[in-house]
Amino acid sequence: KTSLLSCYMNEQFLEKRMSNINVDFRTKSITIDQFTSAKLKIWDTCGQERFRSLTCRYFKDAQGIILVYDVTKRETFNNLDKWIKDIEDYVEKEELSIILVGNKIDLEFRDVTTGEGEIYAEYNNLMFCETSSKTGKNITKVFDMISKDIIHKENLDTSKITSPPPSLKAVKGKMIKKKKEINCC
Repeated sequence: KTSLLSCYMNEQFLEKRMSNINVDFRTKSITIDQFTSAKLKIWDTCGQERFRSLTCRYFKDAQGIILVYDVTKRETFNNLDKWIKDIEDYVEKEELSIILVGNKIDLEFRDVTTGEGEIYAEYNNLMFCETSSKTGKNITKVFDMISKDIIHKENLDTSKITSPPPSLKAVKGKMIKKKKEINCC
């Protein structure tokens, strides 16, 4: 996860990195389309079992979650059920935008096929993408997909919309969406 985030934030791959033992927080402003920009607030949480209860606390305020597994390590894929259960224990899963990401597709050896990832994502109603932090393949796509889905879900929640929607303002006859802040972990 940390390599994926580093690739997205800094457009570089960290060949040598230390394992995350706490939570790293980063922000990035992005343009979704000509009418919408967003400020991503991203928490890179530690995935080790011993920090699981601490990590789960970040789910409560999240609007989106990126679940990452290593396509060369079946164990990381098999642990997804535990993460899905943890998410469901802390929040209404349907309210979140969740994308499943198979990382390290640049490596020749695979222990988890693309088809397995797609089936798992479809079964759990998750978006899906495969990436390579090393080559940068699909890294931006992952963050674009989840950001657009968060904004789409927010705009569909009619309980948050008054007339006119508070997130819109008219400028010379055009409707312009204001900048959004998006919380991901």
